Amino acid sequence: MKDKLITLAIHTTGKAHILQQTLSRKGIKSTLVDLSNTQGNGSDAIAVRIDQVDLPRALAVIEGERLFRYDDKEIYKIDDGRKRILVAVDFSDYSIKACRAAFAIAYRMNAKVKILHVYKMRYPITFPFADQIDTGPNTDMLDIARKQMIDFCYEIEKKISEKEFPSVNYSYSLREGSVEDEINSFVEEYKPFMLVVGRKGITNSQQHLVGNVTADIIEMTSVPVMVIPENSPIKTAEDVKHIAYLTNLQKSDLDSFDNLVNILSPYPNLIITLLHINASDKKEDKWTETELRGMKVYFNDKYPSLNIKYEIIDSPDMLHAVEDYVKEKDVDILTMSSRRRGLFGRIFNPSITRKVLSDSDVALIVFRE
Repeated sequence: MKDKLITLAIHTTGKAHILQQTLSRKGIKSTLVDLSNTQGNGSDAIAVRIDQVDLPRALAVIEGERLFRYDDKEIYKIDDGRKRILVAVDFSDYSIKACRAAFAIAYRMNAKVKILHVYKMRYPITFPFADQIDTGPNTDMLDIARKQMIDFCYEIEKKISEKEFPSVNYSYSLREGSVEDEINSFVEEYKPFMLVVGRKGITNSQQHLVGNVTADIIEMTSVPVMVIPENSPIKTAEDVKHIAYLTNLQKSDLDSFDNLVNILSPYPNLIITLLHINASDKKEDKWTETELRGMKVYFNDKYPSLNIKYEIIDSPDMLHAVEDYVKEKDVDILTMSSRRRGLFGRIFNPSITRKVLSDSDVALIVFRE
């Protein structure tokens, strides 16, 4: 019986040939398949395919040779230069939703996606995309994580074939250690322009409010983070119609808005509302409204194709005001800036980001100040 050919990795031409040559030196035969025409966006995508029986040896070679580490300067010489999106997953239903959002953005921006899972084990490891691998009864945490990741990617391939996901260049990595620390470390190494994560639905648990892993990731990492909740109705780019940008009228909001436009500019028929909540007892004065109107005019001049509005809400309860606005105005994505916070501050003075994560099912994009 012939061995089954499976995809070990999908790379650019340069990386694919390096991988093929490395495998050949170890006695592993591989075949290169050009997927560029199937990508639909003119990207350079080469699948490296091997016999299924060779997969354990091929993975060992990749791990031993430490191929394609993004902290290796030589890698950048053969990289295609496209933007990167990192998706952190735990193999849940909301992880699939996070991938759906990441793939939609990547397709429109001609970016590539890396799917990352962090597991518990003694030694860290990373390797590219693969199809299937059998695990026996005597498996360790790495074997379990590998099997879960391969099954997860198989589900993604199924959704691509059924046209639920767009076809984009993607691969995966596994890392050992603390989820927050390893994701933050991988962000520094991989240098994505955005991190996408999923999260569970609304919870009233105070423990969830304080210890939420997603909030810890947001407050540690240095890149914009997009959070897709379990109950988010967003499936395609066309589903995003209204974005509310929560602003305190700070100079840093200008830079964050530029990042937002870079991420979401491909989305059609988009309304962006500059939203300011006045949480004091006094009504907002004319000066504050003048500032907000001036910000709107500035962005309209800079991005004439965008439909930008502004709104001021007087409310002593910022979270309640945001929730009401999101529901009443059918906001699809809420965006805001967040400063880095220490552990003491995260525990005893939860930020508005944590509160929104705990009390809302709206998708969220958080920019770092």
